[in-house]
Amino acid sequence: MAGNLDQPLKLSISLDKPLDEIIASRRSKDGGGHGGKSHRRRNPRNDTPYGDGVNHIKGVSVADIANAPSGERTLKVSSTTPPKKLAGSIALVCDGGCGEAPLLLPLGAACVNQATKAIAIARRDLLRRPAALLDDAADDDEWEPTFLSCFPGFRDDSKRAVSMQCDKEAKAPWAGAADATLTIASGTNPATLAGAIAGKVRQGMKVAARACGADAVSNAVFAVARAREYLADDGIDVYFVPEFDKEIVRGEGEETRTVIVFRICKAAGSAPTPLVADEEE
Repeated sequence: MAGNLDQPLKLSISLDKPLDEIIASRRSKDGGGHGGKSHRRRNPRNDTPYGDGVNHIKGVSVADIANAPSGERTLKVSSTTPPKKLAGSIALVCDGGCGEAPLLLPLGAACVNQATKAIAIARRDLLRRPAALLDDAADDDEWEPTFLSCFPGFRDDSKRAVSMQCDKEAKAPWAGAADATLTIASGTNPATLAGAIAGKVRQGMKVAARACGADAVSNAVFAVARAREYLADDGIDVYFVPEFDKEIVRGEGEETRTVIVFRICKAAGSAPTPLVADEEE
């Protein structure tokens, strides 16, 4: 099984070296820079990242996956996979080899929840890392940030399991307040939610969703996967960007809890929507 993260990581790099030396040596080997357009490969049919056909490679380290070719850069996720550890693996794969971000393979609501948290952490960490560690250029102005995103899809026609293809976007997700914010619960029907998302995207609205708890987060991911199918005939594709947020729980003491906010964004190459002034157009 590809990169089972429940097993100890067997990284084929020397951890005695500084991180900038490790990244620089890897870049000189593969000849690329972080997030460069030369590394980005899109499906020519719909501009969704990386195309079809994923091969699962067994018994390899995360470093091996980072240097694997397109279609073999997969990380399996279990319900006990630590999100911070998975986030580090995602960043390592993003930096290595052909530069494509990994495909995550969770199975079950708890696994999807861990994978989503990891993407949020990896996205935050990739944006925070000093430019000197990410780019060979001496001038920080030449560094282009990487905005990690996720294109969820169904593994088969049963629609009972999803794959989560990460991608490195050149643009930040839409900013500011959402036009529509959907609150997702553990009992939310993903198909109904997907219809609501698709309808609002067709209207050119900025759509956000808030979820707390494994079942709610899983419902959100499944809903975006279905919304992608619903929007396909319109020539529109969407991805999500997960972020952490705090909200007050009304009641005794007004405690706060952590929620995941999904910013749902149109993918590059999508057909235009009515609000031509939208920041994504």
